[in-house]
Amino acid sequence: MRIHYSFDDSAARLPLAIRSTEGVFDRAADLRNAPGVQLVELTTQHMLNTGTTLVDELVHYFDTGTPSEADPYALNACYVQRDLLDDLLRDLRDRLPSLVAFDEIEALFPASFERDLNLALAFTVVGVPAFGYVRSFSDSEGEEFHGMVVNLAQAYPHLESELGQFSLSLLADTIRSGFFNHEGFQLAYGEYRESLGRPSNAPVDLLKDALLSRGIAWYLSYRHDLTFYDEALGLNGDSLPKCVVSWNEMMDAARDHTISDTRLDEWLRPRDVRHPGELEVDVVGYYAARAIGEQHGIDGLREAVAQGPDRFIALYNALGPHTLKS
Repeated sequence: MRIHYSFDDSAARLPLAIRSTEGVFDRAADLRNAPGVQLVELTTQHMLNTGTTLVDELVHYFDTGTPSEADPYALNACYVQRDLLDDLLRDLRDRLPSLVAFDEIEALFPASFERDLNLALAFTVVGVPAFGYVRSFSDSEGEEFHGMVVNLAQAYPHLESELGQFSLSLLADTIRSGFFNHEGFQLAYGEYRESLGRPSNAPVDLLKDALLSRGIAWYLSYRHDLTFYDEALGLNGDSLPKCVVSWNEMMDAARDHTISDTRLDEWLRPRDVRHPGELEVDVVGYYAARAIGEQHGIDGLREAVAQGPDRFIALYNALGPHTLKS
C-alpha cells in the first residue's frame, strides 16, 4: 500500500485574503480553478442541494456586507473570526509536514499489497459547517481520488465541545490521527478488500468488516495518548459488556437471516460521532483493536488486516474477558 497525497489550502487562504468585491473579481479565476475550492464547493452544493458558487456568495457578501439568507458557505462564521483563522492557518502551515503520517496506515497492510491510494487534503474556512469530511470523486480520466477537508472555522468549537479544551498541538493531533489516519485507514481497507475480489454484501460479512475497519480506525485516533482520551471521552470500557452481548445477538440474527434492514443500518450507518462510545460496533471494534495493539503491536494488527475479520476476532478472544462470535 502506497498513499500519495496533495495538499491545498486555497479554500482557506483565498477567502481570508479577499476583502472587497473587486478582490473577488481579481481572484475569481483562482477561486474557480483551485482544487481545494472545487472540492469544498462540490461538497457544499451536494450536501445542501444548492447550485450557488463560492464566487457568487462572496460577491453578495462584499456588496451587501452580509451573507445571503441561506449562507451555504457559512461566510458569517468565517469572517467573524477572520483574524483568528488567519493566525490558525499560518500556524498549521508551519506544522504541515507533521500533520500527515500516512506511513502509520501503510504499515498495517501486508507488503504484497501494492495498490496506490490517492488523497487530496484540503483546509477550508468556508463551506459545510463540519470539522472534517471525506468526498470521493474521479478525474477526467476516470481515476478515483478521495478528498479530505478540514474546516478550520470549526476547529475551536469542535475541540472545545468534544474534548473540553483547545490547543494547537491538540488540533494537530486531531487532524493527523483523529481525521486523516482515521478516515484514511478505512479508505485503504476498502481498497484492500476490493483487491481480494468482489466483497461480500452478506450482513454477517458487512458487520465483521465494519468491526475491523472502524475499530482499528478509532484505535489509530487515540493510541498516541490513550490516557488523555480515556479521561476526556470517558472511555472506561463500562459499555463494552453490553455491546458484546448485542454484537453476539446481531451475529446470530445475521447468520439466521432474521436480521432486519433497520437494525443492520443502525449498526453500520456512518455517523459524525466524537468517539467510539456512541455506536455499538465502534465500541466493540475499538476495544478489540486496542487490546490487540497493546498486546501484539503493529504486527498483530497487520496480521488481522491481512487475514481478515475472523482473525481479528480470534486475536481479541484470546486476550479479552469477552468472547465475540464470528
